[in-house]
Amino acid sequence: MWLQNRRGGEIFASASGGRSLKKFAVLFAGVVALWVFAGDTSAQGFLGSYGTSNLTGLSFRWPNSVCDAVGNPECGLMTTPRMYFGRLEHYKGSRWALERQLSTGTAPWPLRGFWLGASKDFTLDNGLGFLICGSVFFPQPSAGAWYTEPSATTISFQIPSFDWWSLDCLGKCRISGNLEFLAGFRYDHMSTRVNYSDITDDDYILNAYMPLFGLQVQQPISNGSILLRFTGAPAVGGQLKYHFWDNLGYAEFANFNVTGDYFMEFFADCCLNIRDGLGLGAFAKWNSLHLKTASQRLSGSTTESVLWAVNIQSWTVGASLYLGFYSPI
Repeated sequence: MWLQNRRGGEIFASASGGRSLKKFAVLFAGVVALWVFAGDTSAQGFLGSYGTSNLTGLSFRWPNSVCDAVGNPECGLMTTPRMYFGRLEHYKGSRWALERQLSTGTAPWPLRGFWLGASKDFTLDNGLGFLICGSVFFPQPSAGAWYTEPSATTISFQIPSFDWWSLDCLGKCRISGNLEFLAGFRYDHMSTRVNYSDITDDDYILNAYMPLFGLQVQQPISNGSILLRFTGAPAVGGQLKYHFWDNLGYAEFANFNVTGDYFMEFFADCCLNIRDGLGLGAFAKWNSLHLKTASQRLSGSTTESVLWAVNIQSWTVGASLYLGFYSPI
C-alpha cells in the first residue's frame, strides 16, 4: 500500500542538526577569516590609497576607467570586504518530488529564516581578478503536506531541520568600463529531515556542483556604490542521498547522481560611505535552483527504480556592511 510503503533506508549520520550546524560554523568562520585577513587589501584603499594595495606581492586595484578617473573614496568602499545580514523567504521555497513508476509524490514547504553572507572581490591591475562569496541559512521551523498523484493522497509533515550553505568561487575579467564577466563554480549543500504525521521519516542530503557564469557592474555614486550581479549555471551535477523508514521495519534508500538542470541568481546592493572605514547599505537577492537525478534502483525493502526532481527558490533582503581596517597580521 502506498501509505505504508512510500520510502526509507539506513540513517545518514550527517543529516543530524548538530553536525550540520558545525558545518555552518566551519564555512562561516572561513569566510570571516578571509574577510579579516584580506581586509587590509581594501582598507588601504578605503583609508587613503583609493583601491590600491598589496597582497602577497600582487598589486590589486580597480580598472583605470572606474577608479583612477574618478579618484574618490567610493572606490575603496566598493573593494572593501562585505558582510550581509538578511531575511530569506519564499512561500513555496523548497519542493522535492519523488517520481515512481506508477505515481509521483511531492513534498513542498516554505522557506523562512535568517541568512548571513560574506564576500571579497579582488581586482588586478590588468582588469582580471576573482570573487569569493559564502553564505549560510538559519531556518525557522516549517511544515507542509506530501501529496501523491494520481491517487490524490495527502500526508502532513514537519521539517525539524533544514541545513543550507553555499560557496561561490569566480574569476572575473573587465569587458568594458566597469562591466565584468564572471566564470567559476558554485557548491550548495542541503541536509533535510522530514517527520510525517503517519509516523514515518525522510532524510535528504544534497551536494550540488555548478559551473557558474555571469556579469556584474559596480558603479560609484556620489557617496557610495551600486553593485548589480547576475550569475547562472546551465548544468548541475552532484549527488542526492535519500532515506525513508517507518516504525514497522520498512525502509528504502539510495544515492542518486544529479544530471541537470540549471541555476540562476540576481543580486543588487547599494551602499553609502558613512565615514572613513565604514559603509552601510541594503541588498536584495533572488535565486532559483532546479535539478533532476538519474533513475536509480532502491535498496532495502524494495528494489523499485525511482528518480527525484528538486526545486529550491528564495528571496532575500537585508542590510550590508562594508568595514575597512588594517589586518593585525
